[in-house]
Amino acid sequence: MDEYKLLESIYGMLSGVLAGGIFLILLFLLHWNILVAGLLAAGSFVGLSMILKPRRRIGGIYIDELPNGEEVKRRLDEAREDFQSIEKSMKNIDNPAVKQEAGRLKETAEKIIHFLEENPEKIKLARQFIDYYQDTASSLLQKYLKIEETNLNTEETEHMRERIIHGLQTMNVAFEQQFEKLMRNEMFDMEAEIQLLEQTVKEEKGNI
Repeated sequence: MDEYKLLESIYGMLSGVLAGGIFLILLFLLHWNILVAGLLAAGSFVGLSMILKPRRRIGGIYIDELPNGEEVKRRLDEAREDFQSIEKSMKNIDNPAVKQEAGRLKETAEKIIHFLEENPEKIKLARQFIDYYQDTASSLLQKYLKIEETNLNTEETEHMRERIIHGLQTMNVAFEQQFEKLMRNEMFDMEAEIQLLEQTVKEEKGNI
């Protein structure tokens, strides 16, 4: 159970306890009609559930404040799952050269995911990274491990090893290009903010 589901369960139980307490007070201390006390307690439970329900966040932004927030969260969860797969595969690789390539993939993917967590509104720019590049890298590493598990050293398996290593090298280039693309857009946004600031200051000086 993830942290959000755990908090949701805890606050749901707390709402139930408080609503139950309200029912008992109304019924036994204030001697209200049992039906009226039950209805008020039920209403209290609904209200408390809404008030106490935890709000999910991505970075410092609440999901319900993001356009298509649920979709953004789903895409980010997909990215995290593929990242965890890459990380797990890397730990099980013995070949130093392959482990190095897998480590580079992990390092770049971690930077990209961290950037997206801090800037969830930019996740559309990483669609190709999430849908194709990272998923393909995860698949390549899993296939490499399956070949190693066979302990075969035939000409065919050796050829497949070489092809997979070459594929990982290609994926590393693609990962770095994806990260550069995200940062390039970030720098464009920063430049636009600086230009707006400079223009605002200039106009303010002209009005003095």
